[in-house]
Amino acid sequence: MAPKKDPAARRAREAARRAAAAERIGPRPVKTPKPRRVKTLYDLAPPGAYYQDWDTPKGTDEELLAKVAETFGPDSGPAETMRTLLDYRELYGPNIPTAAARHLEQILTHTDLSGLAKKTVGAAPEDTRDSLHSLHAQGLLLVADDGSLWLTVPPGTPYSAPHGQWAFVDKKVDAPPKPVG
Repeated sequence: MAPKKDPAARRAREAARRAAAAERIGPRPVKTPKPRRVKTLYDLAPPGAYYQDWDTPKGTDEELLAKVAETFGPDSGPAETMRTLLDYRELYGPNIPTAAARHLEQILTHTDLSGLAKKTVGAAPEDTRDSLHSLHAQGLLLVADDGSLWLTVPPGTPYSAPHGQWAFVDKKVDAPPKPVG
């Protein structure tokens, strides 16, 4: 019967072999890590009616603003809309879920979400707006088909739903009331 091999001795021989090889050929070159592409909300493909249409403004901010200002005037409604879209582009990336982003603005305007944020964390309304849009852009908040705002977990993350689905965890705010008229 052959004697059992000693795992500690085998590890020691392997370490000695690696050390000798490193001495002969030098240390391994440092590898450049692969850049990880951050997924945008568009890449995550959120479900629902608010995420069917995506706007992608083409051109630099200055070009787009100049074109709209030339056509409609610098203080016009379309110019203000373009400034808002460009503001969203900073948060959401090149593809903007316009319906969802506008609805999130309506939620901030017509519900007490900003007041709740001020009470709980002492955030100013402007900071609350940017923070909520940032969370939305990461897929951590989504607008459900009924217009309510939900805390969500994107697919492919440790706490996502089975089979790579979105997990709707907690309703934060009901849909704002519909305007009468």
